[in-house]
Parts: sequence; C-alpha cells; structure tokens
Amino acid sequence: MSASILDDRRGYYRILESSQKGTVDITDWLDWFLQTLLRSLQQALQRIDRILGKVRFSLQHRQQVLSAEQSKVLNRLLDGGEKGFNEGISAAQYQAVARVSKARPRHLADLLDKGCLVRLPGGRRSTRYQINWSASAMANTRLVL
Repeated sequence: MSASILDDRRGYYRILESSQKGTVDITDWLDWFLQTLLRSLQQALQRIDRILGKVRFSLQHRQQVLSAEQSKVLNRLLDGGEKGFNEGISAAQYQAVARVSKARPRHLADLLDKGCLVRLPGGRRSTRYQINWSASAMANTRLVL
C-alpha cells in the first residue's frame, strides 16, 4: 500500500489537505484511499502472477541443460518490467545481455529447439523472441504449496 501512496504523492497530499479543511465529511478521502488500495491489490496480484509464471516455466524446463548466458537472458525475459523485455528480445539484445559474440547465435536457436522461446512475427533484423508461455505446458504444471 505504501508504494501505491508514494506513486500518487501529490494526490495523497491534495486529498489530505482538502480533508483537513472544512467539514468532517471524509467521503472524498475514503474514495481516494479505497481506489489506492484497489490499485495496490491489483499490482500485488500481477506480481504474484509473474512469480507463479516464472515458477511454472522453471518447473517445465527443469530438465533442460542451459548455459549461464541462456539462463541470464531467460531470467530477464521472465522478470518483465523495467529490467525485462516485455516486447520480446532481438538477437542483438540477446548478445548484449548474454555478452556473447555475433558468431554464436546458436544460443537462440537452442532455446527455440528446447521450447523455451518462440519466434514472434517479423523477419530478418526485426525478428524478436519471447518466452514460450504455451497454454498446454502451463496447464500441465501444478504448483503444490
């Protein structure tokens, strides 16, 4: 909740100031607070979904032998957000993140063969790759807590 309040600091101070002036009616403050709480809960659910997706993906591919570079790139793709690649990753970005030379594009081909990545529509230099979130693989993996 505190992260959501920090995201809307101006709104927080505005509603706090307006609530302290005038009548004892706190309806506007309650409305702001409940909206902020809702946003906070939605963000928490999104984080939980990302974590569960990462766990399911890891369980699905736990038998795969991956290089350190491949693991690093997959983790960045699985993390998403600011540190990840929400729109997929290009071969050049893969090379930059994994710190591999252009002469070693077999890493991407290997991840495609293992079913870890899928090729997105596009071609040549605009080809991008994304985590393979296949519905059947996700449905077959049950997480027991």
